[in-house]
Amino acid sequence: MKTPYLLGIALAAGAILTAPVAEARITKIEITSTESPTFGGTTFGSVGAYEKLRGKAFGELDPADPRNAVIVDIELAPRNAGGKVEYSMDIYILKPIDLSKGNHKVFMEVNNRGNKLFADFNSSSGGNNPTTAAHAGDAFLMHQGYSLAWNGWDISAAPGGDRLTITVPVATNPGGATITGPSYEYIVFDNSTTMTSALAYPAATLDKSQATLTMK
Repeated sequence: MKTPYLLGIALAAGAILTAPVAEARITKIEITSTESPTFGGTTFGSVGAYEKLRGKAFGELDPADPRNAVIVDIELAPRNAGGKVEYSMDIYILKPIDLSKGNHKVFMEVNNRGNKLFADFNSSSGGNNPTTAAHAGDAFLMHQGYSLAWNGWDISAAPGGDRLTITVPVATNPGGATITGPSYEYIVFDNSTTMTSALAYPAATLDKSQATLTMK
């Protein structure tokens, strides 16, 4: 199967003695839509109303930095003119319109397959695009004055449904040949009718003798 690799946001690296500076950084942020106010104009105590910002963040990181060696096949990734590996990801921000009334803290949530999970904090229906007063629920986080932020990170997150996605380059062998190797698929279902399951990566071969299925 084809093997893309995962990229994440890393902190900028400082110089060590006289060694050159290695950086992993966000190079550009594009805000593609703003809704101000959001939540139907609902205000949250002394914090006031919130606004919603949606867009994309673009980043790059150094494949030669030893700290990035944990990223599978990063040394085989395509690079830009500066020798860095580029990626882009969706970003989603809910924040007080007047930041001076907030608590100057960020609630940064790691989403699940692109889906937001914060609803339980607010006793609300939440959803991937909270917009109405009902989506705010009892608004615990908003009443506390938090700015809320999400970004795409999971390459398996399917587009659509307001899920957060990330776009990363596909690593190839020298000369452009596809990288293949074993992939572990964990399939869970709780019914007697499911007969198929989508693979995380396209199969390199349909020869069933090359695959192993175990069940418990």
